[in-house]
Order: sequence, then C-alpha cells, then structure tokens
Amino acid sequence: MIVLNSYNKRKVGLHEANRSHGTNSHLSFIIYHLSCVLLLSLCFTACSTTDHLEEGEQLYLGISEVAYGHKAQSKQKTKKDSTGVITAMAEAYSVVEDLFSGRLDAKKMHNYVQKNDSLTREQRDSLLREADVLSQATATVREEVDAALAYAPNAAIFGSSYKTWPWPIGLWVYNRYVESPTKFGHWMLSTFGAQPRTVNMANPRLRVQVARQTLRNYGFFQGRAEFEVQTEESDSLKARIAYSIYPGPLFRLGTIEYQNFFGLTDSLVRRTMPKSNLHTGDAFNVLNLNAERSRLSELFRNTGYYYFRPEYITFRADTIQTPNTVHLQVRPRADMPAQARNRFYMGRTNVTVLPYNANAVTDSIVRHHFSYRWASEDSKKPPIRLGAIIQNLYYERGSLYRQRLHEMIQSKLSGMGVFSNIQMSYVPRDSSDTCDTLDVNIFAILDKPWDSELEAKVTNKSNGLLGPGLSYGVTKRNAFRGAELLNFKIYGSYEWQTGATVVEAASDRSLLNSYEFGASATLTYPRLKFFGLMRKLNRRAEATTNYKIDANWMNRSSYFQMVNFGGRISYTYQRSRRFKHELTPLRLDYTMLTYRSARFDEILNSNQALYVSMRDQLVPSMGYTLTYTRRWLSGHQRTLILGAKQAGNVTNTIYAMAGRGRQERNKHLLGAPYAQFFKLTTEWRESFPLTPRSSIAARAFLGAVWSYGNSTMAPYADLFNVGGANSIRGFAVRSLGPGRYHPANSSWSYVDQVGNLKMEANVEYRFPLVGGLDGAVFLDAGNVWLMRPDSDRPGAAIDASEFFNDIALGTGLGFRYDLDFLVLRFDIGVGIHAPYDTGRSGYYNMRRFWDSLGFHIAVGYPF
Repeated sequence: MIVLNSYNKRKVGLHEANRSHGTNSHLSFIIYHLSCVLLLSLCFTACSTTDHLEEGEQLYLGISEVAYGHKAQSKQKTKKDSTGVITAMAEAYSVVEDLFSGRLDAKKMHNYVQKNDSLTREQRDSLLREADVLSQATATVREEVDAALAYAPNAAIFGSSYKTWPWPIGLWVYNRYVESPTKFGHWMLSTFGAQPRTVNMANPRLRVQVARQTLRNYGFFQGRAEFEVQTEESDSLKARIAYSIYPGPLFRLGTIEYQNFFGLTDSLVRRTMPKSNLHTGDAFNVLNLNAERSRLSELFRNTGYYYFRPEYITFRADTIQTPNTVHLQVRPRADMPAQARNRFYMGRTNVTVLPYNANAVTDSIVRHHFSYRWASEDSKKPPIRLGAIIQNLYYERGSLYRQRLHEMIQSKLSGMGVFSNIQMSYVPRDSSDTCDTLDVNIFAILDKPWDSELEAKVTNKSNGLLGPGLSYGVTKRNAFRGAELLNFKIYGSYEWQTGATVVEAASDRSLLNSYEFGASATLTYPRLKFFGLMRKLNRRAEATTNYKIDANWMNRSSYFQMVNFGGRISYTYQRSRRFKHELTPLRLDYTMLTYRSARFDEILNSNQALYVSMRDQLVPSMGYTLTYTRRWLSGHQRTLILGAKQAGNVTNTIYAMAGRGRQERNKHLLGAPYAQFFKLTTEWRESFPLTPRSSIAARAFLGAVWSYGNSTMAPYADLFNVGGANSIRGFAVRSLGPGRYHPANSSWSYVDQVGNLKMEANVEYRFPLVGGLDGAVFLDAGNVWLMRPDSDRPGAAIDASEFFNDIALGTGLGFRYDLDFLVLRFDIGVGIHAPYDTGRSGYYNMRRFWDSLGFHIAVGYPF
C-alpha cells in the first residue's frame, strides 16, 4: 500500500505538471492500473495449487514429450544393395522412426530417389510408391496416437496438453473456496473454480493401451507404447508425463482374395473391384477393412439383399507367409441367416396417418396395391391426401428393394414438415426361408396444425435511431391437405433519434419520429410445383416451392414516407448434400414515396444517384443462387455461395419488340419507371478446427451491380454497404465509403454511403474461455465503391492507384455465450485505418483510440 500511495502522489504531480498535455496523464493512468493488476497477480500467486490433493495424488502439469522411434542402441542398421539404394524399406526400422520423429521428410525421400542415377526406372517407381505409402501411414497414425495421448492440464493454453498459462486462476479459486460455507464462496467455486487434474485422472496406463491398439489398427503390429511419470524437482506433488512410442515396421497388404460369395453377389464383387478399398501394397488399415465391409453391404442391399449387414463380412489374415506382409481373404460368414442370401422385391404399401391427438384408426381405403388408414373426427376425408405421400415413394410394386431409395424416401417424408413422427418398416410376406417379398408399412403422426411465433427486439442503428420492434407469425401446417405450409406474419417497429443526430429544426423534433409496419404471406409446397411439369425433377431430390407476397409501410419523420409491395415465386432444389440451387424466376417489387419533406428533397436534389435509387419504381427481376457446402470428418467446413440477379431485361425486350429503343431511358411499367441492372455476388466461408472447441473461421465477399438501359443506378435495396456487427466491426453500419468519400453532413450521411461494388474479407480465431463462454479475436477489411465517377461524391469511384488506401481495416475481440438454442455475441471492434481523410497522416489514421471503438450486440456468429 505504501508503494501505491507514493505512486499515486507521483501520478497526481505528473497530472498537474502536464495538465495541457493529455498523453502523459493517460499513460500514467494505464501504468497505475497495470501496477494494481500486477500486485493482485502476485497475491494470487502466493496461493497453493496442491493444498486439497488427495493422499498419493500428484497435480498433472501436462505432457513433457511424446518421443517416437526406438532408442539408439536398438536401431537396426540400414541395409543397402550393390547400388547403394535402400532395399526392403518396409523392414527398415530407421526409416519408420525418422518419419515419425520428423527427421526425415517425404519430399526429401522423393528428391533422393529421383536424383540417384544408379536406379533403374522400375526401382525408382517402386521406391517412390514405398515412400508414399510409408509417409502417409506414419502421418495418419501419429495424428491418431497424439489424439489418444492428449489430456489438457489445468489452465491449458487453448486446450494444449503441453503448455499452460502462468496464472492457474481456476486452481487458485478452487483451493480458496472449496471448503467455504458461504453462498459467495459456493458461487465463486461453481463459476470460476476448476478441480485439480491429477496424474491418475490423466490415466496414462489406459492411454498407452489405446496408443498400442491404434498402432496395430494402422499396420504397425509390433508397435509398443510406454509412459513415465516425471515428478517436478521443486515440488513432489506436481508431475508431468512423458510418452515413448516405438512403431516398428509397417505391414502392407499382399494378395487379396474374395472367396465363397454366393449367387449374384460373386459377380457384383468382381464387377465392382475397381471401387474396392483394399489394394495390394497399401498399408494395413482397420479403417479400410471396415470401409470395405460397408461398401459390400451397401452394394448388396442396393440390389435386393435386404437382410445383409456389414458384420456378415469376415477377414482372414496371414502375417507369417511373407515378412511384414498381410495376405488377406475376404469372405461372407458361413453362419449368417438364410434370409441374408435372398433377394427381396417390393410388395404392398400400407400407410397409416394419425393426427397428433388421435390414437385409433377410424377410416380406410384400398387402391390397387396401396392401403390407406387414418383417423378423422369431423370428416371422412383423410387428414392428408394419399397422393402427397405416394409422390415421394420412388419404387414400384415388384421392383427390387434398394437401400438407397429407402434413405431418400425417409428424407423426403421427414422433409415435408408436417409430421412429428414417421416410421418406415419392411415386413416379409411370410416366414419361410424362400420368401422374397417385402410389404412396406409407413406409420406417421401429424404435427400440430398451428404454430405461432412472437419475437421482440431492440434496434440501435448507426444514424442514431433507437427503438423496439415486435413481430408475430402464425403457420398452418398441411394447409390444403397436401403437406403445404401457409405462414402469415405481421411486424412493426418504432424508433427515435438520439444524440447528435437529432434533427435541428424544432418543428421536426418528436420522440416517436420513425416507425414501420408490414405484413407477409407465404405458401410453401414440399416439392417443385409448376402446372404439373416438374414431377420428374421432384424424384430423388429435396425441393420446395414458395409463393410470397408482402407489403411494408415506412415513415421516417421529417424526411419521407415509403410504401413497398412485393411478390415472388421461388424454388429450392437439392439432389446432393453438397449442392443447393435456389431459383427465383419471377419477383416484382414496387416502391413508392407517398410523402417527401423539403429537407429530404434537398438531399435528393444534391445527389442525383441517390434520387434515382430511391424514386418510385418497379423492379421486375429474377435470380439464382448456388450454394456449395462440404464438411470433413475432422470438422473442417467449406461453403461457397454464388448469386446472380437481373432486373428489367425481359421487360426491356418486350418494349424493344414494340419499337422502343433498348437504350432509351425513363420507360415506365404500370405507371412507374422500372429498374434494369445485373448483380453478381460471391461469398466464400471456411472453418478450420484446431481443437474440439477452437477454430479459425474466414470469409471473403465480392459483389458488383451494373446498371444500364433504363437505369443509371440500381435500387437502394440492391446496393452494397459495409460496417456493423456482421461486417467491418471497427466501424458502424453504412459509415464507410464509397471509396474515399465521407459526407460532411452526418444527420443523413449513411444514405449516401452505399456503392455498386463491394470487397470484404474477415478472419476470426475462436477459442473457449469459461464454461459456455467463448472468446474471439478478429480482423476485418473491405469497402464499397462506385463503378462510375460521381461529381456529388468525390473519391467514390474505384481507383487502382488508391485501392489499398481505400481498404478500411479493423480488428477487435469478442465474447460469445452458447445457450444451445442460440448464441449471444458481444464484439468490441477497433478501427485501424479509415479510407477517408481523418486529419491524421500515416496508415493508422484514427483521431482518438476511444472514438475508434465500435460495440456490437448480436445473435449468432457473424459468418
């Protein structure tokens, strides 16, 4: 405390001496608080981390080392032939050890073999294949072994098993409050405490057993794994664990024989041999054996063998005939059930549908080879038309059973969105060993017919508008007994202006000065629907058809009142998991300004481009979006979204056929000028997992809108902007661009800050903190530009010579709390470089640090 007091006096003296210069005062303020944090850290450091260990236990500090390879005295010498080339590489311990330990790189092996002139071409090719197999096997098994041995200690750095933070706060809190009888102590313990992780909890004995089994699973049959507990010299209650892995030689596959397959299965196996997961010369791998079992089972089940299962495939391995080689026999089990040898054909289909609150069948009909039973209280009509179900059944009576079709039918029926439970089962026509007919039973329970949703929110916009919003939606499932979903939604919000952006004219001031109301109706079919012409496309694909109409009335007090009407027809089509297509063949949007104030007219008159984008207009358009998504077993995920939208071209063509020029402007449709533009967008997202709870996420976006013909500027809603919670988080929404342009009037400046060209990139490192609280560190960059120079907005057009200076850059950190059903997000963005003139030179040109901060509260991840 004496040190703190003397420092405080010195700080006051500095403050008085430099009252006119805020930098020294601010620096003193920071040093003072850093000193406090340092003293608190020293106090906590005095707390023990081993006070409450049980007798005989040691605090686990992590893994000291995972050493691969035999000890030097047990290594075998490398054998060479007369040409000095490595022979019998599969038997050479040193090569395996060097690959595991990282002393030998596969690329160096390739270079050595290729540059050796004494090798024949056959020898070179053989050795290169050996090197590839060996390097791939060692890389795979090492990753698996490392995962088996991994166990993070207390205060691990991002889940590491080796490194820890110097301040184990969780342990300090645990040892301080584990025996506390107070409510505060219980809260501290449950919120911040962390139970000590001991060597016994790490269970190294079990881990080396798993490591040994992993080595065997990947072909290292003579592999061994050992561990050693290394007690700390300074504290016998603390210890680390060292692991030693001795892989030994790698066993490869030799001859592979498929034997004793029966009937059609033998010819199926022979015909599909190129698709086999087992190849002579490959490293022995249990995963490949299981994959081959699954492949054969799926192959047989897709050709009628309904009762065949992967476990009916067995393997016989000979490891004695040839050193370090596994000769393999693949054959069906001799004791598998007789039914597994029969091919089955589809018989009758029995469908039962019950409402969510019924449990007894009341009516039924029989049509050809279909029977339909249902429960109905008020009408003899079934609750859902039989045709809505039949159109999703992709088989015919008498056709072979195919597992692939079964999976597709299950997916289609579940994707209809009207059933709370659906089951599809197959029953043999009789119990004889020669039975070859399966009857299909489909049992479904309808979901509740009505669903409603009430949503409340508070918005805080960059132009100072703050206020609550409320929306209410109701959905009718199975609206017309064809599995349709009919949704109605109404919403409204009001906002008032706060802070420096309040309108100056006293007559214009009002607490409730902006509000918005709207309604929409959407009808969704779980299939493609267009006058019966798309039935074939519906087969074997996930597809929907949406019809939507909406209306919106917006009042911006002191500026304008706007009415929007819209309608669209859209289709989604997904035949594979990776590709999803969205087509909007027809969309009509009509925008009309019903009131404009003199102040708003002044803004429009001073910016012709803004006037064109916000005037009364009709937008007839069509669009297409392709979404590609791929997920790996490791958790790595990639998404690519390509979008295209065009407006006015069909209308313009019709006018041209009527004799109006294609380049003629101000042509009208239904009494309003129509927009004509072409829009392209590309978005790439990538997620790289580092640990089970940490990852790096990246995103890049590129978009462009080109106006032509009847328009000089695209509608305001189709232009681009940057900034905000899901963009460049160091800046507010619509506070950047276009280009170097920065409007002087801030009261309505965000209207001007849009462009028809956008480039943006984001990268974010996500990591766990405490419990369900995660952290993130991010970097954002990008801007919007105009394709054509605009005299009203100097510096707004893209310029190659100023491109990098036009890129806004921001960084920051954030917190995310996962509630399972949603993620709450709070981001603190820090502006680094603004593309406009801020009055400061240099790349970091923010005027003041505190003014460059942006605070964002949002739901969900930004990308």
